Amino acid sequence: MLKIMIVDDELIVRVGFQSCINWEEYGCEIISTCESARDAITFFEKQVPDVVFTDIMMPEMDGIQLVEYICTHYSRTKVVVLSCINEIEYVKKAIKLGAEDYILKLSITRNTMIELISRLKEVIEKEGEKEGELELAGNASPLNREEDFRLLLSGSPVCPDFERLLDRMGFIFDPHVSYCSGCLLIDHLRTAMDQEDMDSYTRRYGLINIIKEYFGKLPRFELAFVGEGEIMVIFTLKAGEKLKVLLPDILKFLNHTLKTHLNLTLSMGLGSPCDERTQIPFSYQQAKEAAHLRFFDGEASLHENQAEEKAPIVINKDVQRKIQEAVFALDYREVSRLTDEWFEGMAAYRHFGQIEVIRRSVLKAWIFISGNTFQEVDDASEYDDSVFMADFWRAETIWDLKHCFQDELQMILNQLQANKAASPEIMGLLHYLETHVEENISLEEAARHCSLGKSQFCILFKKTTGITFVHYFNKLKMKKAYAMLSSGKIQVQEAADRIGIKDISYFSRLFKKYYHISPSDVKRL
Repeated sequence: MLKIMIVDDELIVRVGFQSCINWEEYGCEIISTCESARDAITFFEKQVPDVVFTDIMMPEMDGIQLVEYICTHYSRTKVVVLSCINEIEYVKKAIKLGAEDYILKLSITRNTMIELISRLKEVIEKEGEKEGELELAGNASPLNREEDFRLLLSGSPVCPDFERLLDRMGFIFDPHVSYCSGCLLIDHLRTAMDQEDMDSYTRRYGLINIIKEYFGKLPRFELAFVGEGEIMVIFTLKAGEKLKVLLPDILKFLNHTLKTHLNLTLSMGLGSPCDERTQIPFSYQQAKEAAHLRFFDGEASLHENQAEEKAPIVINKDVQRKIQEAVFALDYREVSRLTDEWFEGMAAYRHFGQIEVIRRSVLKAWIFISGNTFQEVDDASEYDDSVFMADFWRAETIWDLKHCFQDELQMILNQLQANKAASPEIMGLLHYLETHVEENISLEEAARHCSLGKSQFCILFKKTTGITFVHYFNKLKMKKAYAMLSSGKIQVQEAADRIGIKDISYFSRLFKKYYHISPSDVKRL
């Protein structure tokens, strides 16, 4: 496998260059990224790369001097100069000194890099054949780090293949070292990765390479993506190495750079160090649970494994009732006060095991408040339940969850206020629909109930409710079904029957459209 070095004084250039292709796929391994020519020369004393990509204009010792040094002392190493359009005279000088090739920074693309690497490999292979001693590892399948990391997490520690996997990954048995797993989670994943102007491959590996740059000051580590927005890190610790002392500041500076260049941040969890390498997956599970504590502390946070779990949250139905009463009374200030108080109380239960309990509590409270309020006041809500459910499941922190909950309550309050001036014909129909949800009332039947023509009815209904009749009635049916299923007292088929839907498959599809979960999942909440 070709050993690659990148030398440039700008971080964004080093990271961008590392990320333009999957180097391992083309038989290459980046063994060093240096921010100065002097750092590069120092690295040569430890390991000699096959190819060096170097900038020309750098402070102190420039790229021309580095080219001259490498070509004089390490003639087998190929040097490729990274240049700007106005540096052509320097490029000519570098070529005269022995540089193999040059490439303009602005012209670096995936295809140009693949062509350049193929050409360099061919040159090095031919030279190796002549000397009869160089053997590239390009014929072997490159190590797929991501796949190995996933196998590591899914394997059994007592399986012989598991030990061989650890050997291959370089986590050898050594009584003088311990291993500590870390989990990095991309904060606000959907927002961070939904940037169409950024190639997903470049973005993914750009992130990995920036992390490597900053983590270079930490003890030896390996890292790879193991899931969507989830990166596993394994630190190899020798006696006296201070991971936990250095990590907080490094993560802080890393997140500043990520926010500036990629508009994202990372939250991180650390597992307990383990002396046995077979315990790495267990350490990672601890790290992953710790990373999810960002639910309480917010983005860009660092967490360690928690030893003890607090007492479980007790769902306070009295709070739900009080919020519902304040909504019914259109008391905006009291709704806000009660909601603030409730979420602050839940935030005190800071433990991984409480996160889903809190989510379920908020979901049940919302179903109770929205369902009961609308039933009592014949509401014609214009807000869309499916929007709330999508936002609800995407909420990464308890404060995201709170804002989602408050926004929906605000929409309910606004609609209740607006309903005071609503059409009496439509309001009468809405009351009728509430008490006849088991019937399959058609658009024509609804118009006749209001003594209106079909076109006039559609216009007036949409003006009053903000949605069509079919959408409203389907949503009402699903809301009733949700309330019945969440009680845990009836089966899915019975809930469908009670709202007038005989086809269980159709019911399940419609239910999932509105609530983003299946009817059977509601029974398990």
